[in-house]
Amino acid sequence: MNQTKAIYGTVIENEGAYYAAAKRNIIANAKKTFLRTHEDAEAILGAIDAGRVYDDYGSVKSYKEDFMGSMARAFDTYGKLTPNQVAAVRKGIAARAARKAEWADKQAVINANRQHLGTVGEKLTVTITLKKVISWSSQFGEQYLHICEDADQNVVIYKGNARAFVNREDGSYRDEGDTFTVTATVADHGVREGVKQTIIARPKAA
Repeated sequence: MNQTKAIYGTVIENEGAYYAAAKRNIIANAKKTFLRTHEDAEAILGAIDAGRVYDDYGSVKSYKEDFMGSMARAFDTYGKLTPNQVAAVRKGIAARAARKAEWADKQAVINANRQHLGTVGEKLTVTITLKKVISWSSQFGEQYLHICEDADQNVVIYKGNARAFVNREDGSYRDEGDTFTVTATVADHGVREGVKQTIIARPKAA
């Protein structure tokens, strides 16, 4: 049997739903106030979003067990962050930006020192470390792009599925981080986003 409750002359048939809706409105208003109050609100909300874990439908299912996770949970619960929490998030954003700038500076130095290897059209024997493998499907089947570096961080690119890049000496599959030596033909000396790259073809285990 449904019970009703009168509040200020209004009859509430579902008290639980009423208070849940009231809470949602309070949180929604708090979020609006937070956005108006902080000029960098979008940056703050973007940073704490890293603390949320989403399901396949885009809904929040949990929070990470870290600082940003606790901040995201607090914001979703109250619709705002305290001044101390805002200051802490800003500090984290600044630290991340500083690390990114430092990494960019170091990367710029590395890129400036990278060189092309060998001579186009001639054989090259080089020891490389597999940094990344990118695959995609095409009308010709599965395609693979191997991004590698030698000991001096010079970039070597190979597109294909030659055995030297697919299998280790024991027959197991190669993985990112593997270091091995190949002999290949230098197909081209390219430059991508300012980085010199040596493109090789027909590689064989050396």
